[in-house]
Amino acid sequence: MVSLQGYSSQLSEALSLVDQAAVDRLYQRILFTLEAGNTIYLFGNGGSHANAHHIAGDYQKSLALLGFPAKVFCPTDNSCYLTAASNDIDYTESFSLTIGPIVSPNDFVIYLSGSGNSMNLVKCSTKCREQGIYQASLTAFQGGRISKIVDLSIHIPIADMEIAEDCQIIIFHFIKQRLTEYISTTMGSSRVHADKYLRRISEDNVA
Repeated sequence: MVSLQGYSSQLSEALSLVDQAAVDRLYQRILFTLEAGNTIYLFGNGGSHANAHHIAGDYQKSLALLGFPAKVFCPTDNSCYLTAASNDIDYTESFSLTIGPIVSPNDFVIYLSGSGNSMNLVKCSTKCREQGIYQASLTAFQGGRISKIVDLSIHIPIADMEIAEDCQIIIFHFIKQRLTEYISTTMGSSRVHADKYLRRISEDNVA
C-alpha cells in the first residue's frame, strides 16, 4: 500500500463485505431501544473505545437537536472509574462490573473490537448473556469469541485493525443518518438550536 487511493480501495472492499441485513437489524435494535426509553452502552478498547466515545457523543448531540432523547453512553469513559476498577480488581473485570449496577436487562450493549477476543469484552458479554441482556458486536479478523456470544454479530473478515476501526465508525455514521431521516420524517421533528451549525456549514461563516 503506497497511496491513499490504495488504502481507500481496501476500505471500500472491506465495506463491501459487510452484511447489509445485519446492519439493518442493528439499526432496528438501536431505534427500538431508544424509542422504548432504554439505554445503549458501547464498550471497546483503544481505538475501538475512542470510536465508542465518539459515537455516544455524536448520537447524543445529533438526536438532541431533533428533540429526540438518545441515551447512548460508554460506561468506561470515566478514567477514575476505569483506573480504580482495574487497580482494585482487575482490568479484565472492569467492563463486566457495570453489568447489573449500571446496565439493566432492558438496555442494549454493543461491543466494538478488532479481534473480538479481548478478555474484558468476553467476560462482559458472558455476564450479559447470563442476565438476558441483548448485545451486538462489530468485529474483524476471525470474529473472535464475542461474536459467538452476542445476539447480533457483524463480522468484517479483514485482517487490518485500522480499516476495521474505520468500518466501525462508518457503519455507525450510516445508522445515525438513517435515524435522523426517520425521526425527521416520521416524527415531524426538525433541528432546534442549530443556527450556529447552519451558519458554519451552509453560509460558510465563522460562528
